[in-house]
Amino acid sequence: MQMPTPEQVEQMMMDAFGELPSSIEAAKAADPSFLVEQAMSARLGTKSEKNVLDPKTTTMIFLAAALATGSEDCIEVNTSALLKMGASKEEILSVVRIVRHAAFSKVVGDAKTVFDLLK
Repeated sequence: MQMPTPEQVEQMMMDAFGELPSSIEAAKAADPSFLVEQAMSARLGTKSEKNVLDPKTTTMIFLAAALATGSEDCIEVNTSALLKMGASKEEILSVVRIVRHAAFSKVVGDAKTVFDLLK
């Protein structure tokens, strides 16, 4: 497998997102090899031939994960990507609602000990 150069990865990101996310800019300034590592991570995950999901669904899941982890750059990049893919406002807001429900459900699940002790 031919490893891309940091410059090639940067160009791929620019082509895909229109700009480099600020976290990627910072990583590039610290050590350009982070761009290659990020590309390899994508290649093994979202861009893998083992990913049988279509790009729009993959990006919706990526947005959900970004919302759940609080990654501002990923939230922005994936929302923009979804809009470029033709996702509707309603589809994107559905992702937000699903993640909101999951976050609230986690609180109830985490509170099991509290509920048990209050019996």
